Amino acid sequence: MSRSANRVFGDIVYAQCWEDPELDRRAFRIEPGDTVFSITSGGCNVLAFLIDDPKTVCALDLNPHQNFLLDAKIGAFTALSYGEMLEFLGVRPSNRRQELYAAVRLHLQEESRRYWDTHPENVEAGIIHTGRYEEYMRLLRNTLRRIKGEKLIRGLFEATGAEERAELYAARWDTPLWRLFTRVFLSRATMSFLFTKDFFQYVDGTFSFGRHFADRVRTMLTAEHLQDNYFASYILLGRYFDETRLPLYLQRDHFGTIRSRLDRVWMVNDSCDNFLSRCADSSIQKFNFTNIFEWMSPEAYERLLRRAWRVGSDGAVLTYRNLLVFRERPASLKDLIRPNRELARTLHASDRSFIYRNYVVEIVQKEKPS
Repeated sequence: MSRSANRVFGDIVYAQCWEDPELDRRAFRIEPGDTVFSITSGGCNVLAFLIDDPKTVCALDLNPHQNFLLDAKIGAFTALSYGEMLEFLGVRPSNRRQELYAAVRLHLQEESRRYWDTHPENVEAGIIHTGRYEEYMRLLRNTLRRIKGEKLIRGLFEATGAEERAELYAARWDTPLWRLFTRVFLSRATMSFLFTKDFFQYVDGTFSFGRHFADRVRTMLTAEHLQDNYFASYILLGRYFDETRLPLYLQRDHFGTIRSRLDRVWMVNDSCDNFLSRCADSSIQKFNFTNIFEWMSPEAYERLLRRAWRVGSDGAVLTYRNLLVFRERPASLKDLIRPNRELARTLHASDRSFIYRNYVVEIVQKEKPS
């Protein structure tokens, strides 16, 4: 395995999902009987989709470790009480995660059991903290504490509204040191080193990573309800703000529902292209592609959309994100896939995962309009 490939497939990259599931749920409007296809990533949003009563959720990832992670989360829902699950995953502090894991491991698939058995340090840390991306967030957070101070960070969360946050940001955050930090720490070179340059091979060479992420941070920090944004609180505080502001799949009200539907999750370790090529025509109603398209050439992107069109039923909904590379249905597919840009813009405006430049909602058209 190459050094670059090992960074993507050698371990868990995302221990949590960094896409807001509420956007996809509102775009999908999942109905009983629907089959939902989703990139696994951190597994959080796969579990959140169970709330809406689909027939099946297919969780696919090319990196097997992402499905090992989802399997452990499913095992925690199965074997533990609600409070024990939060403790095991890493939401609550704990000094008995190995004890809790002993109950969880009885419900794991063989490969994922082998992985977790040989990574006790990840179990002890709380598995939602153990991805490469979460390590990057920890490095980012510790550096921000040094250059900005914990008092300012706490003050942003304690501020009474967007206007007060905007004043704090302008007066104390948006400094020359912060702008230098974004040019260095949030640069293409830094992120290529920490992850892999393959993630960014289709990004325009003139695109400024630093300016983009600095703008997205400003949007996050000056929002009206910063405390309610669990993405922001995890990045800046290293934890969720409190247990009333957890990711959807971890909220107490949904624990029993998700637990009762875990058998509807179907985990697949494969590429989208290979998997969809084997699926029956018109067999999937919802597709959550996260932001995988920007890692592909335009030709591969179009080919995968054509496969989704064949596999999707008439009216099937596709959602995906653009982080750094713009991707929307090419004109060559205008008779097969219809964009719903108005809905996408409305949903994107409410996105708590502030990092994405664009949110895409598209509809499969099997029957030509009369």
